[in-house]
Amino acid sequence: MPAWNEHPNTSPPEPTGPRYSARLALSCKRGHAPGQVLQALQELRSVIDDRLRVDLGGRYDRHSAQSAGTDKLVVTCVLRAATPADAIRSAGMAAGTLAELLTDSAAAVDLSGVALIIRAQ
Repeated sequence: MPAWNEHPNTSPPEPTGPRYSARLALSCKRGHAPGQVLQALQELRSVIDDRLRVDLGGRYDRHSAQSAGTDKLVVTCVLRAATPADAIRSAGMAAGTLAELLTDSAAAVDLSGVALIIRAQ
């Protein structure tokens, strides 16, 4: 049976295993509102999805972003993992990937203080 990426019109396989949410809380750089960063995230949406699918494979389900006050935002990734330890590893990899993509795109985020919260759903 061919892999899903051999046929571009075929969706990737549905993730399996218990579901976890990994919430990454970020601060915006001084003078930048969350709306500006959310717009950058929206522009990167397909790039983020593609990269997380490559990095995490079947452990990645989807992501979303929202503002969390006047200078903060939260990116939530829904992950699948067999164990809590695997969920933590996957969440760390997803957070690193997001940080890299945001930095590469010059999004106005301050990565000097980041919070990562992982919860079973």
